[in-house]
Amino acid sequence: MCNFSIEYPQAKDDMVEQLKAAIESQTDGVFRGDVLSGEFSFSARGFELAGGYSISGDLVEVTVSKKPWLLSCRKIESEIRKYLEGRNGIRED
Repeated sequence: MCNFSIEYPQAKDDMVEQLKAAIESQTDGVFRGDVLSGEFSFSARGFELAGGYSISGDLVEVTVSKKPWLLSCRKIESEIRKYLEGRNGIRED
């Protein structure tokens, strides 16, 4: 299991809608959530990823509960950060 936090100072409803679209475009992509919390799952390259998130203020707490053992938590966090950076919303410390 992976747990990490991302600071996101932009509008959370836009972020949630963008993540929903991205996840649902994946194979077997399922996204249920809102600006407070949610869960997601999808398949990528034959492997399933699943988890959830909660939002408090500008902090997004992410938990990945299912992932391929070869895919590191650090790589997952990096890819999510890269996606959000492309949306111009993430703040680097």
